[in-house]
Order: sequence, then structure tokens, then C-alpha cells
Amino acid sequence: MRISKNILLKEIPFEARDCHALELYLSEMATKGWMLDEIWIFNIFKFKRCEPKNLRFTVDIPRLSDTCPDTSLQNYELLFNEYIEICESSGWKHIVEDSEYQIFFTEDTNTVDIQTDDSLKLDSLLKINSGYLIQMLSFFFLAMTWGKNNPTIESYSYGKLCMTIFYSSITFFFGLNFLEDLLWKLNAKKSLKEGNIVKYPGLSSFKIKLLIQKYNSVAIIILLVGIFILQNENQIIYLILAFSIGFIILTIMLLVNIIKNHS
Repeated sequence: MRISKNILLKEIPFEARDCHALELYLSEMATKGWMLDEIWIFNIFKFKRCEPKNLRFTVDIPRLSDTCPDTSLQNYELLFNEYIEICESSGWKHIVEDSEYQIFFTEDTNTVDIQTDDSLKLDSLLKINSGYLIQMLSFFFLAMTWGKNNPTIESYSYGKLCMTIFYSSITFFFGLNFLEDLLWKLNAKKSLKEGNIVKYPGLSSFKIKLLIQKYNSVAIIILLVGIFILQNENQIIYLILAFSIGFIILTIMLLVNIIKNHS
């Protein structure tokens, strides 16, 4: 979403397995003249207009709390500043600070990676919990609660069927996201144990995920607005059915993307 001529906001869902794809995505944005500036709540990435550049990005999860025996805030800040200094002395410029991951960039394509040990890198990634299961359960709970508070909907001829499709589409969509994350973690551990290279999703797969997330957000907004605006229960039923069909289509897209990644 373009806020102004020089500011662009994008919702970018980021999971542990997407670290490599996110790096490629940020590099592509830089070549188009958009430089990452900040990351806001709900994974809203803020980009600023810049001169098109060929930059290399890296996403690092330092896990400083695991190596810091003294958990005081002052000591942690000293350790964090030391970590940033070491990375920047190696040629990486720090641009985004987050509670879990840090993002750096460099103009030198030959700069040595911050994390060169695959086992340590994977260990840090696996410690980042996926929120899909929580999202699925929360959304399903809200849907069930809303349905019980609107018993008149089920009094229509297709009301019960519509609500069943509604609940099922939500459960399958978020459940599939959770399953994808779980499968990647299991395969990653297996690859590392067998001495093979850990396979991360590519840029094309990541873009499909962003597209799915975009339609997902739009669909939810339309549903919520429609529920509050529409007064006719029959119209609400058709709105819910349309939302459910949309979620089913997104689920199919997600399933195809998962199959491509694991083929």
C-alpha cells in the first residue's frame, strides 16, 4: 500500500523457514528503488524510496538470551551492541532491530555470512514458534462464538450448511499453514542429521505466500465490514458463503505451493 510517493507499506508474513526468501525479496525491492526502513506491528514492512541498488540482505537470529547468563537489561544491551559492532565490522550494516531477528544489508556481494554454521542457524530458526496454530484456534473460537450468538442464521434453509463450510474452511486454511511449518521443521532436522543441505522456500514460493496473505486480509476485512453493515440475515449468509469459498480457493493455492516446495 503506497502511503506517499516515497513511502510504501507491505504486510509480509515471516516465518522461520522464509528467512532466505525474505533476503531475496528485500534485495529485489532494493533493485526497484525501495529500501527497508522499519518493521511495524503485525509484520508491516515500511519501505522508503531510494536509488535502485544491488544490495545483499541477511536475516539473523542471534538468540543472545541463550548465551547471556546475566539476564539484566543493562548486560543484555551491552551484549547486543557488541553483536552489532561485530557484524558491522564484518561489512554488514544493521537496519532493523526486532525481539527475535535482525536484518542487515551490504553492497559487497563477497561479504562473509554472519552465520556460517548451518546447525546453529537452523537451531535458532527452529526456536521461533509458529503462530498459525494459535491463529487457527482463535479464529475458530471467534467464529463459533459469533455463530452461537446469531442462531437465526441457522434457521434458514442453507444456514447450517453455510456455517459448516465456514468453520471448515477456516480450520483447513490455518491448519494447513501449521502443517506446512511442521513439515519444514521435520525435513530440516532430517537433512541436517543426514548431512544434507537444508532446503528453504524460494522467492517465487514466498511471493505466492504474500499473495495468499493479501487476499486473506482483504477477505477478512470485507467479511467483518459486511457483517456490521448488512441488516438482512439472508444477505449475511451469502456473504459468509462467498468468504468461505474464497478461503477454500486460498487453501487450494496454499496446498499447491506446499506440494511444489516438497516435490
